[in-house]
Amino acid sequence: MSEPTILDRLAALDTNTVSDALDFLQLKGATYGLRPLWDCPKIVGRASTVKVAPKTDATPTMHLLTPVIDAVTTHDRVLVISGGTEGISCWGDIVANASKTKHIRGTVIDGVSRDIDGSRDAKYPVYGRGVTMISARNRLVQVDSGTPLDVAGVTVHQDDYVIADRCGTVFVPAARVEEVIQLGERIDRRQNLMVRDVRAGKPVSEVMHDKQFQAILDGSETGSASSSSRNPKQASPEDQELSALFADSDTAGVSDALDKLGIPGQAFGIMPLADYTKVTVGPAFTVRYVPASNPPGSVGDFIDDVAVGDVVVIDNGGRTDCTVWGDIMTQYAGIRGIAGTVIDGVCRDVNRAIDDEYPLFTAGRWMRTGKDRVQVGGVNEPIGVGKVHVQPRDIVVADANGVVVVPRDRAREVADVAGKIEKTEAGIRELIAGGATIAEARERLGYHLLQRRG
Repeated sequence: MSEPTILDRLAALDTNTVSDALDFLQLKGATYGLRPLWDCPKIVGRASTVKVAPKTDATPTMHLLTPVIDAVTTHDRVLVISGGTEGISCWGDIVANASKTKHIRGTVIDGVSRDIDGSRDAKYPVYGRGVTMISARNRLVQVDSGTPLDVAGVTVHQDDYVIADRCGTVFVPAARVEEVIQLGERIDRRQNLMVRDVRAGKPVSEVMHDKQFQAILDGSETGSASSSSRNPKQASPEDQELSALFADSDTAGVSDALDKLGIPGQAFGIMPLADYTKVTVGPAFTVRYVPASNPPGSVGDFIDDVAVGDVVVIDNGGRTDCTVWGDIMTQYAGIRGIAGTVIDGVCRDVNRAIDDEYPLFTAGRWMRTGKDRVQVGGVNEPIGVGKVHVQPRDIVVADANGVVVVPRDRAREVADVAGKIEKTEAGIRELIAGGATIAEARERLGYHLLQRRG
């Protein structure tokens, strides 16, 4: 069997691990905001760089990108495009199909794409900032190729290495790729040992201690597993009672009840990682992160104190430049019966959370670690998440629509109002199914008063 190539070895890693390796080596390469534009697979390859810019005259030109696509002769290429203009497409379905025919592995755009369904139908991976319907024709032109680009704050050279997955896009300098991959492989082995330990119930405060991360640089691959995985922190009877009040509710109904009672509780901009079919309910275990000190403090030890059924609610000030939750925390939280996690900030290792069906609600996702960038500033104290004030043990309700926070001392009142609202809406749906008009049904059951205060 032949030795794995550089691309094979890079493909065996993920963007989180590669980002960590770049961090250890103090190299820039992780970008924020360049995400899959359809549910496309990971791409790994070498950059063919293209720069576009606004068209400044009426002279007819070839469609941008076509010369670069036509010139491709190998099967390791990823098109990397910079210079995109907000709202103007620099990618579409025709060039996606042409690229697929040329065995190009995918495209990363520091800009937006249109015809994204066409790229999906062609099974052609596209990563970028978003989608649009506005054509580049007579608006953008190709101005250069094969030259260094600025892509989301990272300088990318022709033939640099590219890896992109659900967490985002990372570029690796070609001159350092062997070093980055070797360290990435070491990080991956160490993290697998750490996951094994948390699966066995070893305290995460020990598993994620700084000495474990130092072992990555030292090259130590040893690990130990302990036996007990049961969470000794059990939910109190009152926690169970208050959570049960919302078991048959959803965030829409609870939000309406909060509005009717004049209680602010809807967490703005905090969205589910996936379209969860179940509602997550539990008391808030609050965590506040702050910028790291020198030397840096703890990032995840608090989780050993979280009880069964709690929802971890993290205030990272809405930061999107570093994460505070990853696969080890997901694995450990699931083992210990923690209900879910809400973050005013970003998470990483999203494949683990999605595959494990662990509920995560965040302001986004990215792959760069928060280690040595942030640290825990306090636990079980008042925090702010998505412009909502959260007290420890407030009741969190979260689902595919987002997150609401119910003050603990008003939980019974809110649950009662939410139940009445949901019962009224069920009655309206029943009347409509029986032939009534929406206006008739709403009038009969007082729909317009449901959310009104008073």
